[in-house]
This record gives sequence, C-alpha cells and structure tokens, in this order.
Amino acid sequence: MDYSFIILIVSVFGSRWLLLRAFNKLTDEEKAKVLSGNIIRLSQITMATTILMVVVFYFMIVNYPQMYQTISISFFTILIMQRMIAYLITKKSMLTNNIPQTYINKYFLSWLITTVGVLIFIFLLVKDNFK
Repeated sequence: MDYSFIILIVSVFGSRWLLLRAFNKLTDEEKAKVLSGNIIRLSQITMATTILMVVVFYFMIVNYPQMYQTISISFFTILIMQRMIAYLITKKSMLTNNIPQTYINKYFLSWLITTVGVLIFIFLLVKDNFK
C-alpha cells in the first residue's frame, strides 16, 4: 500500500477540518470578513495550484524517472515558494480585514499541516519509487 497518498489525503482533510472548526467559532461579522472575496479566492487558487503542482510532479517523475532528483528539488523549491507567498498574502488580507488572531493562528496551523503533508508525500514517493 502506498502510504504517501494516505498522508497527503489525511493532511489536506485534517487541515480543512481544523480550519472549519476555527471558522465556526467566529462571530457572524468575522465570518463575513473571512469569506470576503479576496481571501476565499486566494485560498481556492492556492489549493488548486497546489493540487495541480502535485499532479504535474507525479506525472513528471513517472515519465522522467532518470531526472527524479532535479524534478524533486525544483518542485520542493517551487512548492515552498508558492505556499509561503500565498500564506503571506492571505495573512496580510486577514490582518487588513481585522480577522481575530486566534483564527489567523489556526489558519497558519492548517497551512503548515497541508504543506508538510505535501512535502512528505513527495519525499515518500521519490524515496519508495526511485532508489
């Protein structure tokens, strides 16, 4: 059984569950601020690009196994940059909208769980398939 996919799925759903619990603790006014167009749009774009990047990485590594090291290093670098930039932009938007710090902290934890899950997925995929 390939545990890398299980780790990826658990990290994504776990982080979303954590964020949903934090969201439910907000007041209606704070929820409206979190659901403002730019924060939601950025969150959707970040998730979609992360998923797309994982799919592209998987197909690249399967089709070009001789280049796994170059592909992996490049992907790790791009993924970390993408995740950090998206987090910083989202945090800035949350601070501008006066979102409570407790929610921002949960957002960071959720972001971290997803990021670590994706990185572990890639590490295990490369380690298990390309020794």
